[in-house]
Amino acid sequence: MSMLSNPYADNDDVARLYPHVRPGYPRDLVQSLIPDQPSVTIADIGAGTGKLTGLLLALGSQEQRLWAVEPSPSMRAELISQFPQLSASIISGTAEATGLPTHSCDTIFYSQSWHWLDQKSALIEAVRILKPGGTAVVIANQLDVSIPWVRRLSRIMRSGDVYRRSFPPQFGPQFSAPKFAMATWQDRLSPQDVMRLGTTRSSWIRSSKENRDKMQRNLRWYLYDKLQYRDEHILELPYVTYAWCAVRQ
Repeated sequence: MSMLSNPYADNDDVARLYPHVRPGYPRDLVQSLIPDQPSVTIADIGAGTGKLTGLLLALGSQEQRLWAVEPSPSMRAELISQFPQLSASIISGTAEATGLPTHSCDTIFYSQSWHWLDQKSALIEAVRILKPGGTAVVIANQLDVSIPWVRRLSRIMRSGDVYRRSFPPQFGPQFSAPKFAMATWQDRLSPQDVMRLGTTRSSWIRSSKENRDKMQRNLRWYLYDKLQYRDEHILELPYVTYAWCAVRQ
């Protein structure tokens, strides 16, 4: 699947909500994935509205060069509004055709985007833009469905596991076997924001108005009636973040 067939593409409503309700990434885990060297060039491919881009920017040194590649105009507009200092490094491109120079990157991140890609074409492009010995990282958040109440919440929002630890991404013969890392953590959202989070899921965006309304009714019942939250409460929403890192041979 090409990044351009992503249902989020050109969805202004999702782009506006994304920075406020979608989870970020654990700082220590991301720090461990950045090369420990004085000068480094990183690309965030499928950057969206910058959930990972902003953290990479905060963790980087003055010598770091950071590119953000995103095909959706609405997502890019939100990304630029949040990080105007990066405007010259935000590229209208896809994982399959990034527009980045050959052998220009030390590390590339696919942040919450790997499952949208034509992975064969994306890996050909990864080999082209990475320096020999550079790394490709697939990193993804998902609700921690090992916890019963979170599993039920996930089912209502139709946001089941996309990635499984036992099925790592296949990077192909030009990469080393991927190394795995993970972190568990908690995001903090109001009940209203959890409701909004449900409207940023691909299952909601692709669904009919009838099914969207049903999901929101079920979600409201679960949060307010079953779990007894109120508008003034803050939920601690458990997440697990998986990361796989492979070296370009």
